[in-house]
Amino acid sequence: MKSFLLPIVLIISGCAVKPQNYDLSTSSILPPIAIKQNIPSIIVSDFKYEPNVRISQNTISILGCLTCQSDGGTAGHVFDEPINKIVQTEVKAALKEVMIPSSKSSCVLNATIHLAAWDVMDGDSTVDLTYVLSSSEQIKFIKRVRGYYDASLFELHKTNRILAKASRNSVEKLVTDDEFLKIVNINCSKIQ
Repeated sequence: MKSFLLPIVLIISGCAVKPQNYDLSTSSILPPIAIKQNIPSIIVSDFKYEPNVRISQNTISILGCLTCQSDGGTAGHVFDEPINKIVQTEVKAALKEVMIPSSKSSCVLNATIHLAAWDVMDGDSTVDLTYVLSSSEQIKFIKRVRGYYDASLFELHKTNRILAKASRNSVEKLVTDDEFLKIVNINCSKIQ
């Protein structure tokens, strides 16, 4: 009898949950990013994930349930890939749409991810990043941007691309910031 109950207890407790695969193919998620001008090429590198201490590097937070912590301390979906790689890939794909193609760049964009979350009540997704733009190993721009995707009622969610739209919203807020545009056009258009 005990050998029968043990697998059931493990399944119910969540210990037997297999991590999900995230689609890193970065196929376009419409609509396109609304920007008036393209930006010079930027190298996207070194994203760090610094979530709540109760969240692992491969886990996003869940929000919106009665037992959920508002600080993002409740674990949600677990993925095969680390969250920093997932968000970095989504940001890179979104930036590629608005950058002037170049094989070289004098600017590097890094970020710290403070929150990657999904709201179980309404399907909204959120990413909270601090972007750091450097040129010639000097920091030129720092800004914290919260990307948010407001899912419509009864919208079907693909968990294998759950952070794509919130990441795109974050990039759109970044590339439409006047100060960012000015700094990018001054520092990133020349190859050093």
